[in-house]
Amino acid sequence: MAVLATLQQAAVLPPEGTREADRVIQAVIQIQSVFAKGTDPSIQEFARRALTDKHGEQAAISLGQFRASGWTVDMLEALADAEVNASPDERETLATGLRQFNLSVDDFRRFMQLVRDGRSALTAQGLAFAEVYTQYRNTMPGTTR
Repeated sequence: MAVLATLQQAAVLPPEGTREADRVIQAVIQIQSVFAKGTDPSIQEFARRALTDKHGEQAAISLGQFRASGWTVDMLEALADAEVNASPDERETLATGLRQFNLSVDDFRRFMQLVRDGRSALTAQGLAFAEVYTQYRNTMPGTTR
């Protein structure tokens, strides 16, 4: 999966084979489902606002691309930025939608922190998160280019 490969290149993932690494893998998959397929209004509003804040009028297009093909760099970065700026009460409104997929607000927070840490680590290496992610994404089977 491109998200994990990107975070691995950034060297921000927990050691492979550990319980924490398994939890990250589960979170990457499940959180994608939460935002792509979940029907909880708080989840959908959080995603819409995150994308609108980051991409303005292109938000609906970005959301459609994510729902059609899974994680996009636009969605990852928008959610990571929105999560860090959200109040504790705002984060807590996501709990019901996350619970429907056996996740907690803390799982979401940790995954978004990994995205932010990965972005920072890659930047420190002179690389752009978006470019690294897109490179991995384009090598994945079933990717539409």
